[in-house]
Amino acid sequence: FNGPAAGAICRYLGFRHGKQITADKKMKPISDLPFGKTNVYCYHDDTLITSPSCNADDYGQLGWPLCTPEEQMAVQCFDEMWRVDVGFNMVERNGKMSCPVKVLKEGGEMKLKNMDVHVKWGGVHLLAGDDYETEYFEEGVHYESTGKYSKKKGFRARFIGNKMDYDCYFCDIYMGDHIMNPWPDKNHNCPTDYNDENGDMNDNMNNNMS
Repeated sequence: FNGPAAGAICRYLGFRHGKQITADKKMKPISDLPFGKTNVYCYHDDTLITSPSCNADDYGQLGWPLCTPEEQMAVQCFDEMWRVDVGFNMVERNGKMSCPVKVLKEGGEMKLKNMDVHVKWGGVHLLAGDDYETEYFEEGVHYESTGKYSKKKGFRARFIGNKMDYDCYFCDIYMGDHIMNPWPDKNHNCPTDYNDENGDMNDNMNNNMS
């Protein structure tokens, strides 16, 4: 069994991707199955299990090796290889900001609490036409953190700068030095009508960092 075979099985079931995983103890062994396959492999990762580039022999043929429970394989199927959802909320009255984050990798949600994941807060200047400028904030000058990361609310902080200096605000999520949401969408509170008229704002938010 190999990785391309896992993907082929999952595509046959209607998913876009798949990977081999260790079968859960509750799955070992599965008895009374009407069918079984062994010697499963594929040469390419863009095929179905029924493709000529894949092989799957019927399990239990006379004289063929039998499998032990430890040799039973399982696959995990999913549609998205990688997705980072970042939101932004701000209470104008007291400047409290929150940045909820959800990261999916190979169909499973990543646990961010013990990883080197951190937030960068920033402000946006809306200029004439479809132009704008953004800048990251400095802690202690523009904002102060208000607690550790939580799965429910994400990252939290309070804006302590001059609200008249910015038209709207945003947050970006980093793992080490690498930004995790390079194509921003809902990570800001800029006016919806501005986004509708200037559709490239979300796509280019990070290209205008100063």
